Amino acid sequence: MGKKLTENKAFNIILAILIALGLWVYVTTLDTNVGEITVRSIPVTVVGEEVLASKGLMLDVGSGGLTVSARVSGNRDALVSMVMDPAQYFTATINVTEIDEPGSYDLSCTVTPVNSLFSLNSVQVLDQEGQTVRVTVSRLLSAQVPVRAVFEGTVDEANGYRANPAEVTPNTIRIQGPEELVSQVSYAQVIITGENLTRTYSGELGFQLMTEDGQVVDGEGITTNVDTVSVVLPVVKTLELPLAVQFVYGGGVTEENFDRYVTYEISPSTIQISGDEADVTPLEGSSITLGEIDLAQVIQENQTYTFPIELSPELTNDSGITQATVTITVSGLETKTVETSNIQIINKPEGFTATPVTQTLQVQVRGPASSLEEVDGYQIRVVVDLEGETLRQAQFPFTPRIYLDGDGRCGVVRSGTSGGYIVVVNIQAE
Repeated sequence: MGKKLTENKAFNIILAILIALGLWVYVTTLDTNVGEITVRSIPVTVVGEEVLASKGLMLDVGSGGLTVSARVSGNRDALVSMVMDPAQYFTATINVTEIDEPGSYDLSCTVTPVNSLFSLNSVQVLDQEGQTVRVTVSRLLSAQVPVRAVFEGTVDEANGYRANPAEVTPNTIRIQGPEELVSQVSYAQVIITGENLTRTYSGELGFQLMTEDGQVVDGEGITTNVDTVSVVLPVVKTLELPLAVQFVYGGGVTEENFDRYVTYEISPSTIQISGDEADVTPLEGSSITLGEIDLAQVIQENQTYTFPIELSPELTNDSGITQATVTITVSGLETKTVETSNIQIINKPEGFTATPVTQTLQVQVRGPASSLEEVDGYQIRVVVDLEGETLRQAQFPFTPRIYLDGDGRCGVVRSGTSGGYIVVVNIQAE
């Protein structure tokens, strides 16, 4: 008699496989992992903000933006993903086009699923309708405010360096935001730092919005037309420079006897200058020459000359004094008037004759008394130079050059820049 079917080994193996397969199908089709959860921080999209702005209003959304929560049911594994990244699975929308005045409003908000996992995992939004979001609408204000730079560092003052006022570009910025915030802003402040600076600083820096009394304004909700400004902090080197004049020796004053006969004072005696290190450093130990004084023209006690103080364009006159006065006296010398007829005319132009109308000239000579006694008229030469003169037939006055031949201890004294002497010459065509 044959074996029972249940005793067949191959049959039992196949049966076990079929039973296991059936159980797997049952288990996989039986959803025992369903739950509910509140998904928070779903970002809210605002419709109509441009309409709001056209009315001079704006939405105050705060630092985190507008969000809403929703109750969701479905597969627990899917729900966990939604909680971790709600923006991937949901959208929420509010409309602000109907708002006309500042204030707080509760606006209806519809939460909409946007991911295919909803249908695959039987996930649904339980409170899709009836959601509200409270928003605050403020009056929109724009303003143009100045930018101020503050230097909180140091320069190498011990070696004569100084920081000049900073230059900021742009020097004003435009801000926009809620009226209650923008109205607090008086200026924007940019802070420059650095230690022991010896060179000009430049860079792009951010800024803070400040109240009139120097308090920082929370800039959240305020927008600006720029995020940074260009800042230049000039760092210059300063130097105290003496003022000097150049003397033309004459009228009995020579380089050798200058200190004996001449006293003078320059006021001010020094000025402070500043500039780039490369321009200032070479000037150390030098002076600023104001101009030239002809000692033959110094004929009065305490005679004064005024000179402009001129600097090269790359230097700045920190003292602000634009002119200096030189007071000078020549003393200890005697003056004598000597008459001479030694008048010469040189460089006569072709086609003309030139003869002196002036036959003699009274010339003042100055020098030590002992030397002055020996000066005579024959030692004086009066020279009229016609080179470069535009001539016609007439009599013309000319300023001559006057020479005193001798040992050099005496010299001709001239009054005024023209010399004070005139020789009339008769010009005739040949």
